[in-house]
Amino acid sequence: MDKTKLGIPGHLPDKLAICSWIWAWISSSLSDEPYGDLEAAMAETKARGFNCIRVDAGLNWCFDLDGNPRGEMEFGPWIDGYSSNLRTVNARGGARFDVLRRVIRMMELARDYGIYVILTSWEYQDSSWHVVDRRIRDEVFAIPLELRLIKMAHQHDRLLNILKDRGLDKNIAFVEPHNEIEHSEFPAGDAGKICHAEAIAFLRNLHPDILISADHSSIDLSIIPDNTQVFDNHMYAGAAMYFEGIMAQTVWHPDFDPANPKALPLLRRLLKDDIVPYAVFEKPAQNVREFWRPFDWLYENLKNEEWDRWMLEHYDEFWPIVQQMVETGFADNAKEAAKRGIPMVLDEGGWFYPPLGSRFDEMPQGLALFDLMADHAIKHDYWGFMPTTYCGPEQPIWHVNPEWLKEINGRFMKG
Repeated sequence: MDKTKLGIPGHLPDKLAICSWIWAWISSSLSDEPYGDLEAAMAETKARGFNCIRVDAGLNWCFDLDGNPRGEMEFGPWIDGYSSNLRTVNARGGARFDVLRRVIRMMELARDYGIYVILTSWEYQDSSWHVVDRRIRDEVFAIPLELRLIKMAHQHDRLLNILKDRGLDKNIAFVEPHNEIEHSEFPAGDAGKICHAEAIAFLRNLHPDILISADHSSIDLSIIPDNTQVFDNHMYAGAAMYFEGIMAQTVWHPDFDPANPKALPLLRRLLKDDIVPYAVFEKPAQNVREFWRPFDWLYENLKNEEWDRWMLEHYDEFWPIVQQMVETGFADNAKEAAKRGIPMVLDEGGWFYPPLGSRFDEMPQGLALFDLMADHAIKHDYWGFMPTTYCGPEQPIWHVNPEWLKEINGRFMKG
């Protein structure tokens, strides 16, 4: 890979072994939570062979909409009382601190440990539900759809200027105005592409020394702005096991009855004897995006061991579909990135969103997908790659198999 031809600044690494701290590094920050000791989390990241983290920069938590620092604010649970079997969003709540100061501290640690940072946001997708103060959430969501991306770009600019003043900008890998534009609350289609391109252009003009990237979940080339400097598409190649398999037979089934869920055979198998009724669960789950509520209810009431048994039983049925998605996705990405002359990054992907108590992703069958994706990232000369379905100190594999993480990162970095 010729970094110069691809527009990668010389001070950035030849390869990015990426892990995703997502917004958990802000929300799960009590003393006994995964990010309670930020330096320990950074040291563990380095020890597992990562040289890059992808984080929610907490932009509208650092600043109000006029650009003034917000100071201290409080973060709560995803769904009060019902988050214990959810990965990443199982924060207990109660953390209170100054987010801008925390971002600066994270960047200082990144510099000290030789870690590079992808700055992004999930505020118009999922992360805002952890903000306790409803007034802040209402303020952010009151911005008209067509202005949200440019307003996010303004907040990025404010943060970047502060980081530059402190000499911390050289540890920024690249900046995304926002995560997964097409699955977040922005204009859709051509209108969304125009807004996205405007936000990228704004940041590229003010910060020509920093890469500015679009970020998408689908491989829909028609919505990716022409001015992105990184080809960054997520690839949930294993999602068929969820969407066409277990969810289609349970909470997405047309005959699913929230008042009588065990009428469906698979739910009779998967659900605990004593379950939280859907009607009870719905009230504290109102803040959460509607897409996630059936998942969250199922996971709250799930027998994790039965989930894993189902995944293993149906693995051979879905594996050819998963393989094909990987092969086609990487090949299509490589073709488009070559046409654009920009580097490729995969910083999200995998099976989809497993329950916290499930161990399928960490089993040989689960790991096979990540090894396959790493093989294709190497084959197609990706600049950055993230192993596993999300990956950070809050994930089981972080503690169950750190040596596997170190090995797959080393393999990718060596090419």
